[in-house]
Amino acid sequence: MKNALRMALVALVAALALAAAGCQTKVVTDSAAQRVDTVTARGTGTVHASPDQAEMSFGLTARRTDAKEALSVASKAATTIADALKKAGIPAEDIQTQNVSVSPEYTGGDRGTPPRVTGYAASISVRAKVRDIGKLGDVIAAATDAGATEISGPVFTLSEDAMAASDAIEKAVEDARRRATAMAKAAGKQVGAVISMSEADVASPPIYYDLGYRAAAEAVPIEPGQLDVTARISVVFELK
Repeated sequence: MKNALRMALVALVAALALAAAGCQTKVVTDSAAQRVDTVTARGTGTVHASPDQAEMSFGLTARRTDAKEALSVASKAATTIADALKKAGIPAEDIQTQNVSVSPEYTGGDRGTPPRVTGYAASISVRAKVRDIGKLGDVIAAATDAGATEISGPVFTLSEDAMAASDAIEKAVEDARRRATAMAKAAGKQVGAVISMSEADVASPPIYYDLGYRAAAEAVPIEPGQLDVTARISVVFELK
């Protein structure tokens, strides 16, 4: 009886082993999913564009013995400047009051005597966006005639830089491919398809000029020059 039971158990174990062998999992490796050799290159592209708008800042400082009076005088003068800018063709939405400040002015403070307040200085500036650069000289003249004594600018910019940015990106990608090709050649390989790319930066820094008190001259020469729109791209290429 015991021998029969033992024989049955042996037969059962053998059957299970055969079943397990028939159900083994095979690992199939897809060659397309294998790691691809790559090279990463960074490219820079720059295009030049003519600015079509500018920003100017016109201000003044009023000094009085009373802080409230100083601010009132400066405010009225700033309003006069803003009105003059509007008459020169600048719409109200392109005119902004900025940098309002009132500070005490002191005298004394030497030879052990404490300083004392002798008056107050109130400053206000008005910023204007000039969308027609051809009118910039007339705008500056209008502001100075209205009493502006503190003048800064112009700051030249582009109202729309999408096209220039696209051209700069194309040049940056071309530059990245040239660099990748050089690296691949040094390694005895060739550059293949683009695996991925990322935009590091696209910028068009404004051009700053400082006319200062030269703006008080009867005619102000305006030379807007050109802006540099620069794109920086990182590209991963396949190596073949």
